[in-house]
Amino acid sequence: MDIDWICQRVMLTETESLLEYRIMFEGRYMMRNILIIVSDQLSWKALPVYGGIAKTPNIDRISKGAVAFDQCYTPVPLCMPARASFWSGVYPHETGVLSNIGGHAIPAGLPTIGEVFKQAGYDTVHFGKTHDAGALKGFLCEEEGSLEVEGTQAWPVSKDTKRDRFTTEKSVAYLEEIRDSEKPFFMIVDFVNPHDICSWTGENKGIHDDVNPGCPLPPLPPNFEFDDIENRPDAVKYICCSNTRQAQASEWSSESFRHYLAAYYHYIHRVDAEIGLVLDALEITGKYEDTLILFMSDHGDSMACHGKVTKAVDFYEETNRVPFIFNFPEYRNQPSRQEHVLTSLLDLFPTLCSYVGIEHPTMLRGENLMPLIMEKEMLDREYIIGQWYSERNFSISPGRMVRTKDYKYTYYIHDGEELFDLVKDPYETKNVAGHASYAEQMERHRRLLKDHIEKTKDNFMDLYWQELNDDLRWRSHEIGYGKHRGPSVGEVGKGLVRG
Repeated sequence: MDIDWICQRVMLTETESLLEYRIMFEGRYMMRNILIIVSDQLSWKALPVYGGIAKTPNIDRISKGAVAFDQCYTPVPLCMPARASFWSGVYPHETGVLSNIGGHAIPAGLPTIGEVFKQAGYDTVHFGKTHDAGALKGFLCEEEGSLEVEGTQAWPVSKDTKRDRFTTEKSVAYLEEIRDSEKPFFMIVDFVNPHDICSWTGENKGIHDDVNPGCPLPPLPPNFEFDDIENRPDAVKYICCSNTRQAQASEWSSESFRHYLAAYYHYIHRVDAEIGLVLDALEITGKYEDTLILFMSDHGDSMACHGKVTKAVDFYEETNRVPFIFNFPEYRNQPSRQEHVLTSLLDLFPTLCSYVGIEHPTMLRGENLMPLIMEKEMLDREYIIGQWYSERNFSISPGRMVRTKDYKYTYYIHDGEELFDLVKDPYETKNVAGHASYAEQMERHRRLLKDHIEKTKDNFMDLYWQELNDDLRWRSHEIGYGKHRGPSVGEVGKGLVRG
């Protein structure tokens, strides 16, 4: 068997090698396989590994003996700009992909994780949801498809769940196909669920009769109701005007939000079952012992916190904080552990390069987490940055988040600021940006944002509102998501309006 290409690639970095990530084959070193499993719109707080109540026996399998980062943030809480960002390792303002509107692509010369690993000799393959604006360059992407799946009256399924069935079958078939291959693979299995909660919201929009799911309903979160909405930036006060799903939930009762949570957990359980089939195939084909399994999400979900559904505009923990779990074959027999440090999905690219001994591109914005994972060094990081521009360009609300150890600061152009003391107020119920006792922290976080903007050449401050006359329906109702009536700006398709 010819594995000289493996030896040649590994020996290039032998002097800097982390011997833990290499295995022996016929007396020679061989690279590990990598399997990344992505679950769309999955908030970290739903999972048992982070204290959640979702039934996820297969994600729990990944978590066992793993290193789970419990303060990992997405660069933007929206599908396409997030994916374009973490697959290329730079911020959305650098990829130019700022919303979910198609037609935008990352710069042609921007290296991607797929290109780097393919050049290093990996078989790079991707199954499932792409929505990447070209950032999956270097991967052979299986065409997306769907298979029939039955839903229930309480929990109907859309194309999202059906696409996941197709993704699983294709992923399992690939693992069977390479059963006897010694070439290392870098495989992404990109599931859509629990994203089906978006379609569920549409099916249950407005005043309706909730369907009994035949199981106990989850309790509402502690911050479902909060009395501070008038003290938020306009972009947050009027999310119902800019986000279709929030407008559809504007007339819901508290009981309807409990049904929302039950549906969300159901779609998580559905994707967990698909994940289990992929893990089974990995074991059956003999690849499990040689494969790093990484589980993550592109962004979270509001989970009824602050009376919200799905995601859009805000930088709350539920929508911006995601699971980031590394299951290394080298450490599976050790106890599971959590790392309570600020991390970002932008850390994905440099960390995986370090794990296999590949030199990563110099422009990457993330940090290499391998020294921390191996407990050799602490991660010296003062803050994480989050970004927002627009969901579909119907409504533009440029915003930035600065997350430090104990605080979260947000700034929306023309709309205002937020500061949350996450030690005293982990549920983000009180905006203390205007409190005199927090003046020092406000200045500190403003300075961090300013420095970051300059360092990364962020054009954030140049993103001004397009001068259009607002329709009186937008941002004109009494403050409160439950006070919204009628469609959102996105449903009407008014074009670029403030909101």
